Amino acid sequence: MSRPGASEGAIGVVVVNFGSHRLLAQNLPGATGLGPDVRVVVVDNHSTDQEREAVRTLAAARGWELVGLPDNRGFGAATNVGIARAQELGCVTYLCLNPDARATPAVIAELRAHSLRQPLTVISPLITSSTGEVVFSGSTLSLRDGRVRGARSPRPPLPDPEPWLTGACLVIHAQLWARLGGFDETYFLYWEDVDLSHRALAAGGHLEVREDLQVVHDEGGTHGAERAHGKSALYYRYNCRNRLTFAARNLSRPDLLRWLVATPRVSWEILLRGGRRQLVESPRPAWAALRGSIEGALLGLAALVRPVRRRPAGEPRRVLLAHPGSELYGSDRVFLESVAALVADDQVVVALPGPGPLADALQKVGAQVVTCRMPVIRKSALRPVGALRLLVDAVAGLLPAVRLLRTAGRDGVYVSTLTIPLWIVLAWLSGRRVVCHVHEAERGAPALVRRLLALPVSWASAVVVNSRFSLEVLAESAPGIESRATVVHNGIPSPATVPPPRTELTGGVRLLFIGRLSARKGPQVAVAALAELRSRGVPACLDLLGGVFPGYEWFEAELREAVAAAGLDGQVAFRGFEADVWPVLAAADVVLVPSVVDEPFGNTAVEAVLAARPLVVSDSSGLREAAAGYASARAVPPGHATAWADAVAGLVADWPTVGRLAVEDAQRARARHAPETYRAEMAGLLRRTWESR
Repeated sequence: MSRPGASEGAIGVVVVNFGSHRLLAQNLPGATGLGPDVRVVVVDNHSTDQEREAVRTLAAARGWELVGLPDNRGFGAATNVGIARAQELGCVTYLCLNPDARATPAVIAELRAHSLRQPLTVISPLITSSTGEVVFSGSTLSLRDGRVRGARSPRPPLPDPEPWLTGACLVIHAQLWARLGGFDETYFLYWEDVDLSHRALAAGGHLEVREDLQVVHDEGGTHGAERAHGKSALYYRYNCRNRLTFAARNLSRPDLLRWLVATPRVSWEILLRGGRRQLVESPRPAWAALRGSIEGALLGLAALVRPVRRRPAGEPRRVLLAHPGSELYGSDRVFLESVAALVADDQVVVALPGPGPLADALQKVGAQVVTCRMPVIRKSALRPVGALRLLVDAVAGLLPAVRLLRTAGRDGVYVSTLTIPLWIVLAWLSGRRVVCHVHEAERGAPALVRRLLALPVSWASAVVVNSRFSLEVLAESAPGIESRATVVHNGIPSPATVPPPRTELTGGVRLLFIGRLSARKGPQVAVAALAELRSRGVPACLDLLGGVFPGYEWFEAELREAVAAAGLDGQVAFRGFEADVWPVLAAADVVLVPSVVDEPFGNTAVEAVLAARPLVVSDSSGLREAAAGYASARAVPPGHATAWADAVAGLVADWPTVGRLAVEDAQRARARHAPETYRAEMAGLLRRTWESR
């Protein structure tokens, strides 16, 4: 959560840890000692459970924000996660710092001030060892053959030099970070900083070394005992491999070919950075360099033979986005934010199955909307009539979809949700790089159904999931998907104004349910909880905001009958669908999100928090994740009306305190789910995927 009272323009110090908690304890001070404008985010790439617990204890003691990843995702991916968390904490510039580097508060303060003055400049201090030896004062890359050399090297200058800054300690502003889309995560280790520097220059940014600012870095401290015998095998493998990864991703075919020809000589130079003695002591360094060179050469050769269309400078990408509905519920609003992330720089065409309020909203943000018949998988498809309709939609929509992919989706495709899998398959068959955004997570569905739904994801170039819970469920049906999946929590706009909760509940507590009227979403639980409250003598009423899917009108009829049977006609209002939920939330006291099945996340829960309204949610699935950390939220077992009534009664009994906490929670939610943060992260991820070969 953001620190109260901090000034604007905070800097996030992002440190990636892998088995190095002792270095963190030695080099990284407590957050409070760095000043009110500094947040510390430690991202732990999982090594062992013991290391994770040691880092957790250390972070708690020193006031760091800890993000624990379930596996080792490499430096670039972990840094991207850490900066996303720093954005949630309100930071607008970021310092990437190695665990074996030490920066004083004064140096961090000046790096922050410089970045705020020049947001398009990537900045590095002078980096020295603890003995005073200069470790880094800038470096250059030869675009002719891929050799690198330090700025103070006594050797002759490299041909076609381009500067780059080390990821061991560099500062980058949110404005440039969003333009670049963060580190390229395919490198895993080494050269992601060279790649970032290259893309920063290409995007109109600048690189600067502040030699008047000094950071101490005992280089290689994270490599453990291998440091005494040269450099690590990982160092040789990934430096040799990623030199050619960089070439394949950034250079023309003639330049790439030159880099491939120079590989034996340059890989030998990389190997000799650890000295000749190591070659006598063990075959591991030479084998690692050879392995990395072969892996890189294969990537380079593949890039040489693969047909690549390069967009002329200044020409926008032509990208196609497909979505299964045209309304404005949770996933629809998230899709709108994804489109808004792209329209400024790309030519965006959106395919929808029909007209509706989402189409109007998309056109307002600048997207071109086309109607395309598409098969949308719903539960009705399990019945004969529904299955026939699905087949007819698939056949009728096939040719229009292919035409759209060839024209509007020339440079990339984005498919929203698993319920329109045909788009993923057709995009893959058309040779388009496709990103699938997964919003579904139902462990309760039959295993075969879940596997069939997840199968098309294997053809996606990258996968976005809206929660850690969604990723867990998806991975159960699509093993190995974690390597291509990224968790991006939904961006949710805040209301223009946030009226505080009522100081007194005059006339009784006003309950609100927002969502589809379906048994899955649990409006029947909200009605039963209302009946239980009134039976206890607690005055209360309930608004049901939402409608039904076409064909499910029977459920609303049954719900109305249940309301009448309980004698609640005067206390329950069926308000139907309303696009603007904020006035309704402002008039409510407590929001209920009583889903009885797994939810992938819980936009409605977040909207309640953003509106500073106390919240009761089902203690399950992604709802637990969406409501985590909010003091005015209560999580109770799904489906138990008595427990829901107890939770509401507890909030009412402590209303003054609950109201104050709800206002504080709204501030936290605004930082955590800021649309600009979501848009920047999504735009970067999509463009990295579409630009990769």
